[in-house]
Amino acid sequence: MKKTISLILAAVMILAAFALTGCSSGKGKSLDDIKKAGKLVVYTEAGFAPYEFIYNNEIVGVDVEIMKEVAKKLGVKAEVSDVDFNTICASVKSGKADVGAAGITINDDRKLSVDFSMPYSTTEQYIIVAENNDTIKTLEDLSGKKIGVQEGTTSDSAVNKLISDKVVTDTVVTGYKSPAIAAASVPNKIDAVVTDKLTAELIVKNNSGLKTFKLVDKSGNPIAEIEEYGIAVAKGNSELLAVINEVIQELKNNGSIEKWVEDYSALANSGESNS
Repeated sequence: MKKTISLILAAVMILAAFALTGCSSGKGKSLDDIKKAGKLVVYTEAGFAPYEFIYNNEIVGVDVEIMKEVAKKLGVKAEVSDVDFNTICASVKSGKADVGAAGITINDDRKLSVDFSMPYSTTEQYIIVAENNDTIKTLEDLSGKKIGVQEGTTSDSAVNKLISDKVVTDTVVTGYKSPAIAAASVPNKIDAVVTDKLTAELIVKNNSGLKTFKLVDKSGNPIAEIEEYGIAVAKGNSELLAVINEVIQELKNNGSIEKWVEDYSALANSGESNS
């Protein structure tokens, strides 16, 4: 009897703890919970200028500005943390983070675990190689080469798909925390880096001996379609998503996002960032 009572009590305590953490709903924190906490927990990966990078020991960039505006709308502070990119969606799904803002491309795979805001920016895949490299001109030239990518990104997926589809052969892919770290290994450890356009252009501007261009096949077709960035929230968190979409629409209408892209590109290009 005592054993039965103990088991019942244990079950009740587990259920209570589960409810208190909000895990039972799977929808992330409510707006009331965020307001009570006084902060919006934002996860990013601060090696992706101009969207997020380190400047004067602070995380700055387009995504940070957007999330500050969302936090302002909610009457709270944005608490931005630098984490590995490939952990962001999982952290949002589990409730560890309220949002993921890291130049995250909206795609079907990610939609299985998180919901996305309306798009706020677009990109396409570019490749970085040594300035004197004349052997890589199209994606077919990646055969037999060592390629660096940021782990967990669409660049990572795109290159690995080329391998699985046998478009390229004997290609070795190495994952890095950020595109900038990967580019530092060109040409001594790897032959090229595949990453998003703006980031590639900024890396090349800040590092002599490199060049970048759109990655296409011999027929001129791109490695991937135009991609759209969105802010990730827990699935079903429609309240928070509505606020984020409202803010993004306002920022698009008044030209703020476009201006931030220009301003933070210039800042990252100043060579003073320590990302």
